[in-house]
Amino acid sequence: MPSFANAQTNFIDTIKDGPDRLDPASFAGPPYRILLGLKAHANTISHARIVALEETFPLTRQHLGDAAFNALAREFVETDAARASDANRIGLGFPVCMSDPATKELTQIEWAWLESYHAAEAAPLTLGDLASLDEAALLALPIAQHPSARTVTVSAPIVSALQELSGQQPAAILCVRPDAEVRLVPLDAIQLAVFAASAQKSASLGNLLTVALEQAGEQAPLEPILHLIGAGALTKAG
Repeated sequence: MPSFANAQTNFIDTIKDGPDRLDPASFAGPPYRILLGLKAHANTISHARIVALEETFPLTRQHLGDAAFNALAREFVETDAARASDANRIGLGFPVCMSDPATKELTQIEWAWLESYHAAEAAPLTLGDLASLDEAALLALPIAQHPSARTVTVSAPIVSALQELSGQQPAAILCVRPDAEVRLVPLDAIQLAVFAASAQKSASLGNLLTVALEQAGEQAPLEPILHLIGAGALTKAG
């Protein structure tokens, strides 16, 4: 009789790789009954994975329709990437299954929304935090991205399932949760470049202003920074 640890490992390998991996000594009873039990268990796991995808990508399901989404989900849950993931992370590789760019970006936005929702909390930078600072302190203020901030670069038209953004063509979508709700914020190319600069080590408000000036010239260089602050996408570093 194998040890519990060995039996557990063999059972996991059997579920992942098929009945040929099964150690007959792990179960009592006729082989055909053992295989029936394994099939029932595998079907239960497969169904749970599909349900997890449905709950992770409700807008993609709405956009594609139940039948098309279910077909893609059934194909995906049999891949090595899906089998290696638990229910919480199974959606990470799902966008790769999308051949249509607009649908792929929709799934990426939904996954970014989920990551943002589960990210750590932090106080967002507000205009009130800047009001009492003189120019030197303002430019030297250390800046970081809010821990919940995620960006998805957009190249295809935004699908109608994203109702609040439908019809827009931003450079990227920012998902961020500065308070209770996740926000979806469109970013143009300049705003995206300024936001990317906030990820640099030892970034400061002055660094962001420099990037804004480089990207936009002297025409409203503060607008991209104010847009990010208003979205709750920045926080004070340290």
